[in-house]
Amino acid sequence: MDERENIKEVGFTVDSGLINRLGIELVGKAETAVSELIKNAYDADATEVSVEFNNTDSEGGTLIITDNGLGMTEEQLKKGFMRISSSDKVHNPKSIRFGRTRAGKKGIGRFATQRLGKSLSIMTQAETTNQRLQIDIDWSLYKTDTDIEDIKFPLKKSSVTTQESGTQLIIRQLRDKWTKSSIEKIFDYVNSLFQPNYLSERSEVSKIAIKDEQSFKVVFRKDGEKVNNHQEDFLDKALAVIEGYIGDDHKGLVSVQKQSLKEELNELLEVKYKANDVEICTFPLLKNVKFKVYYFIYDRPEFYEGGLIKKDFDQIKRLSNGASGIKLYRNGFRVLPFGEPEDDWTNINQRWSMVSGSTNIPFRTTNLFGFVELLDNDKKNIFEETSSREGLIVNEAFIQLRNFVHYALRIAKKPISEKIFILRKKLAKEKFSTDITQYSEERETSSREFVESLQKTFNSEIENNPSYNKEEKAFRINELALKINQLYDLIDENEMLRVLAGLGLILGEYVHEIKQNKAAINSLIYSIQQQDEDFADSIVRLKKCLQELFSYNNYFSTTISQNTSRENVSIDMRMVVNSFTKMMSNDFKNNNIKIQTSFSGGLLKTIPMHPSIWTTVLQNLYSNSKKAIKHNFSDGMILIEVFEQDSKVVLRFNDNGCGINEENKQRVFNAFYSTTTADGFNASYEEQLIGTGLGLKIVKDMIVSNKGTIEVVEPTVGYNTCFEIKIDKN
Repeated sequence: MDERENIKEVGFTVDSGLINRLGIELVGKAETAVSELIKNAYDADATEVSVEFNNTDSEGGTLIITDNGLGMTEEQLKKGFMRISSSDKVHNPKSIRFGRTRAGKKGIGRFATQRLGKSLSIMTQAETTNQRLQIDIDWSLYKTDTDIEDIKFPLKKSSVTTQESGTQLIIRQLRDKWTKSSIEKIFDYVNSLFQPNYLSERSEVSKIAIKDEQSFKVVFRKDGEKVNNHQEDFLDKALAVIEGYIGDDHKGLVSVQKQSLKEELNELLEVKYKANDVEICTFPLLKNVKFKVYYFIYDRPEFYEGGLIKKDFDQIKRLSNGASGIKLYRNGFRVLPFGEPEDDWTNINQRWSMVSGSTNIPFRTTNLFGFVELLDNDKKNIFEETSSREGLIVNEAFIQLRNFVHYALRIAKKPISEKIFILRKKLAKEKFSTDITQYSEERETSSREFVESLQKTFNSEIENNPSYNKEEKAFRINELALKINQLYDLIDENEMLRVLAGLGLILGEYVHEIKQNKAAINSLIYSIQQQDEDFADSIVRLKKCLQELFSYNNYFSTTISQNTSRENVSIDMRMVVNSFTKMMSNDFKNNNIKIQTSFSGGLLKTIPMHPSIWTTVLQNLYSNSKKAIKHNFSDGMILIEVFEQDSKVVLRFNDNGCGINEENKQRVFNAFYSTTTADGFNASYEEQLIGTGLGLKIVKDMIVSNKGTIEVVEPTVGYNTCFEIKIDKN
């Protein structure tokens, strides 16, 4: 027998269950599915797209998407829409009518309809025909163990008298419910689907997609009512604009125009970064990459030229919750999830306070509205989207892009913060002459000292009053003693209120630290989920963030437990200071602060005090020192000295921060005078939220109520500020 008679040719077949993988399983989000269909309309040279949601307050509604694009002939419908992974867009990357750069490449975006609903009716008419075509598709027929070629649907043809071209998709039995708020959200998302404007000459020549209602308009309706887009044009109100690009020479450059501050940085600053501990000046895989970012600080109208009204700030701050961030556009189309609220792909939400010498202005994704423009090279596409249509594959080119944007923003941050520092200083000087906090008393006495003095005065008057006999004097002195005891009860209550106020300050610090760490932890978790090359580094940074939170939690837990007792006890200052430095060791490390302690003398024990007082005192002094150190742009040093002097225990808290001007050394203890804004202090908005100006006032009240003193004195050599506290020794 001829061997050739035993040979049969076989090839791959496709199970119809593949449709589920291309639709429901591949397209993760319903929003992404709708955007894919809108991009298809754009590719078909449509100028208008109508998106109608009907009866969608619960699952099972209907979605109708209608466009006025080129439509499809019978051949295009069969070989294009009805063919999986068709190659039409690969062979024809430009649209026919307008020459648009097409968004689709893989030929699977149409299966977004299967993700959205259980059935699809497609009606289309090509510009060159008078025939309307219709196919009704039941997605439930595509089941496992069925050959995909065995499933067919009738092609209906009808004659029409008009030459109006276009395509209509009717998606029935929607798998998700679409309320008005969720439709408004996707409208805002679709509004960001196209690049805001051209950044380069090449992008304009290539006719990449941009947001332009004259050439491409999308209208959303729910049950016949038009859904409005919430985003308005507000970017021209930005405090500063940051622009960066990489040219043909692969060199990264960044410039800053301080828009509202009316000052431009003319020079282009070179972007460098470290790779494997070697400083790199170029980005070998990148060229013709550009980005533009608009920077805002909220609730500070005095920073803006001419000021901004509350309505402006309310609008911008509201938009920052969902529209801020650095978005990524490839050939004019948005690439998710880059720039979404919880996505920090450029790693700019890492705690800037952990970077030595960094300035301290708010500089997070919520302060930035911007986008990066990527254009594919005709010969070699170095960026490739994932199969789910969300994200880019993390290759060396993407890592270089992330590094470029990250380091460019770090460089741009410095001139912006310098300008704001100058502006703050100017505003502080203008405010000084009318500031109600500028007055300070020379001498303060404790409430107990005042009552003791009052009692002595009244006792003396009673004893020396000739109209009282012996019995009357004794009666009045006893009556006075009862009232004095009532005053002491009120003093005890007032002191407990001070303790609780101090606890409030401590919790304010705690909330601040939680807030500072939240975005960093979310970013690191996202990075870990991606499992890119930064996986190990992200784990280390995440561990640092969590360690810092745990150390704060332990410290404040101890403070809260101390407040369960109202009993005053003698305080061992050695133990208090050592406990403080141990608990805060992670925070010292993360903020590049070197802490030293010095003890001299015998038993460094104070008179009986409430234990939580020193928690409040040390935490407040440290918080102020940390801000001052950041403002001084240097690695931090703190020295805590404890010693005996004239029957008193003395604590000196030294730091190498920016110091305190002579005229403010008394003012810092007054209510509502904050070291956060003192002397033009360059603090972030978040820090100013907890900079109420009550911290040192409460600290002083606590010290004075225990017959002690606190003042700003000459610091130890090598330091710039020193707070000295003196308390009677036990």
